[in-house]
Parts: sequence; C-alpha cells; structure tokens
Amino acid sequence: MTATAHALVAGAIASKFPDPVIASSLAFTSHFVMDAVPHWDIGTHWRMRSKTLTGLLAIGETLLGMSVAYFFFIGKVPFLPLTLAIVFSLLPDWLETPWYIFFASSGKHEPSGRAGTAEKTAYRIYKNENFFHSKTEFPLGVLTQVVTVLFFLILLR
Repeated sequence: MTATAHALVAGAIASKFPDPVIASSLAFTSHFVMDAVPHWDIGTHWRMRSKTLTGLLAIGETLLGMSVAYFFFIGKVPFLPLTLAIVFSLLPDWLETPWYIFFASSGKHEPSGRAGTAEKTAYRIYKNENFFHSKTEFPLGVLTQVVTVLFFLILLR
C-alpha cells in the first residue's frame, strides 16, 4: 500500500483509539493487514527504476501521505496519538529500506554466501515484511487501495 493509504487508516485508528499505545499497536498491525490486499505502490517494479528515483518517489509520497493524514485528523485527534499511529503504520516499510538502499539491485535478489551480518539482517527484515505483500498492477492496485481505505474509514467511524 502507499504511505498515504497507511497514514489515513492510522489517523482513523487514532481517532477511534486515542490511547497512544493502543493506536500505535493497531496502526502497526494494520500495515500487514492492508499489505495483504493486492495493491500497487511506489515499490512495485522498483528494479526497473534507479534507486535515486525510487527513493525520491517514496520520500515524496510518504510526506504527502503524512500531510494528508494530518490534514484530515489533526483537529479530531491529539497530536501525539496521531503522530505515533502514523509513524507506526509506516514503520514496517521504513525497516525494510536498508535492504533496498545498501544491498539490493536489479540483478541481486538475496545476499551472497559471503554477505555480512548487516546485509543478512536487512534481507531478513525485508523478507519478513514482504511475506504479507500482495501486489497487483496499476490502475487496479490503486482501486483496491481506495476500497481498502474506505472500508477502514467506515469501520472506524
């Protein structure tokens, strides 16, 4: 899912559960539930783009997603629970970033036998987080996100 989808659902979670610990925990869990829905995001086909372009797109979309969530929820939810929920909803993607930045490439899909501890750890985090991913192509993958976000917004009303 895009960061925008995750952040919007996190805002809805924080509005329903204002306790920062509960909101953060549910937002973190929601990441994996949402990623199980077939979707398109910035990471889809990332090996076909430069790392620089993919990184800039991801950073831009993350800032957009956080901004949209703040726009919709900042007056309805205290700042701390909202911020923590948004951060925890995005955390799984941020934790897999070292694999993409430092080790992966268009031709490298896993560590070599001589890889160091940092590379193996980054790969394990990436693989564990991607266990839940279900991707599909654009534009269907955007439509599934819209439906998923709307479902959670209605559910958490």
